[in-house]
Amino acid sequence: MSEALFQQYLLILSFSLLGVLILRRLRMASIVAYMVVGAVIGPNALNFITDPGQFGFVAEFGVVFLLFALGLEFNIKKMLTMRFAVFGVGGFQVLICSLVFFGAVYLWGSSMAAAIMIAGSLALSSTAIVTRELANNRRLHSRNGQLSIGVLLFQDLVAVVFLVLVPVLGGDSDAGLGAALGQAGLSALAVIAVLLIVGRWVLPLIYTEVAKAGSDEIFVLTTLVIVLLAAWLTHALHLSMPLGAFIIGMMLSESSCKFQIESDIRPFRDILLGLFFVTIGMNLDLQLLMDYWPRILLFTLGLLLIKAIAVASVVRLLGFSSRDAVAVGVNLAQAGEFGLALMALALANGIVPPDQASFIILIAIFSMMASPALIRQSERLGRYLSTDDAGAGRAMPVNLKLEDHVIIGGYGRLGSLLSGFLDDNKIPYVAIDTDIDVVDRARRQGSNIVFGDSNNLEILRHCHLDSARLVVLTFKSLEEGKAAISRIRERNSDIPIIVRCQEHNHYEELVSLGASHVFPEVLESSLMITRQVLNMLNIGKQDIAMQMEQFLDAQNIHPARFKESE
Repeated sequence: MSEALFQQYLLILSFSLLGVLILRRLRMASIVAYMVVGAVIGPNALNFITDPGQFGFVAEFGVVFLLFALGLEFNIKKMLTMRFAVFGVGGFQVLICSLVFFGAVYLWGSSMAAAIMIAGSLALSSTAIVTRELANNRRLHSRNGQLSIGVLLFQDLVAVVFLVLVPVLGGDSDAGLGAALGQAGLSALAVIAVLLIVGRWVLPLIYTEVAKAGSDEIFVLTTLVIVLLAAWLTHALHLSMPLGAFIIGMMLSESSCKFQIESDIRPFRDILLGLFFVTIGMNLDLQLLMDYWPRILLFTLGLLLIKAIAVASVVRLLGFSSRDAVAVGVNLAQAGEFGLALMALALANGIVPPDQASFIILIAIFSMMASPALIRQSERLGRYLSTDDAGAGRAMPVNLKLEDHVIIGGYGRLGSLLSGFLDDNKIPYVAIDTDIDVVDRARRQGSNIVFGDSNNLEILRHCHLDSARLVVLTFKSLEEGKAAISRIRERNSDIPIIVRCQEHNHYEELVSLGASHVFPEVLESSLMITRQVLNMLNIGKQDIAMQMEQFLDAQNIHPARFKESE
């Protein structure tokens, strides 16, 4: 890497950091913030970066890791549970929106290939913005929230189809579109077959061995190599690199290592995806914005209205209440990050002219900027614009959710025993353990357990720490326990934490970090034996209890806290 290129990368990262910090204060999505930074430092504004094209190949890996992360979330069981929302509502939504936008863009004067890509890009919504706002407003498990998630799942699946179309529509082949599509389809089927075989039989063996090594470095390196190999394979067969990453991610979505993989890959995904959206911003024609801003705002409003009406109509026609229909329509009215990615890929492959691409990207950006405020008001708009009963309409299929559950950190003797009693009492739980053999064996026996480290904040987030009732931690290393308690308190300051440690001499330290109850394992068994010995020697129960309290007090352990363990 030349010194000049290094300086430009440093400039991009520095401005990205500053811009995201400032714009996030305005509650602007990070994606939009990155594009604003790119537009400011690009050749059409301050001209700090004169040739955005030199960053294109590296930036594309942001899309690769985005699709890998989407693949990890593309759980087949989840999709089947929500099949009506996914295939029914999602299918009709994408079809109708794509046809409307295709007709409008084609009449605008675009080529057929450009119209296909633009229509597909605008038909997709923002998974990142919608899921974040629904989660922040505690609406992920509402009926309109579940419908919105179902549609987004289908959109993720459709996005893979467009990934296959990009190199076909951008090719120079004289064989015709039909032949090119046929060849791309055969290549895609071959890649999918190979990656499915690898994902089903090879990857579990690899991750089992890597997990046994007990090295975070090796685990992260393994994931990077697997993702990049999958991307290289699809690229070698003249398909889009993100396609391979998506398939591999989907194959790992049922893995016990899923949350650890997602946690490890997140920093790479976020940084590279940020670089990708910065390059999109660099290619924006700001003069176009200055010259046509009334038209761009008008088209943005048109996009929001058309998608909201189309989605709401589909949801209503399929039997749901008008209240839910309006809310879902408003939730999904914006363009999405993957639509922007498709436009960038279409521009790079010469499918969409630069001026049209800039116009569409500007409309998409403005729609995404307006989206958080609209989503926060979508249920209110639904109540205002509908007259039907809140409970009317088609019922959603039951969606399994983790709420009011127990998180068990460590699946040794205590963890396995506790999970059995929780099952008997029909109390939901999720266990976390770093021993892959223990995890695989427990999963085969039906336990709800994932591979990962209970002091990893991302793992705790995936285990729905915010909605849990209780956390139980068992650990061998004091440092691991201290880290886990600190991480949990960072995320949830009120949840009770029960800790079982080996020794009792760090009791006060663990309590000061936030543990609600601490039960030393060695001391507990010793006291149980001592109690039994004194009892067999005919020492009175009251005398035994008094002596035990005196001993605990001398050890600086409050008897009331230890009483439950006796």
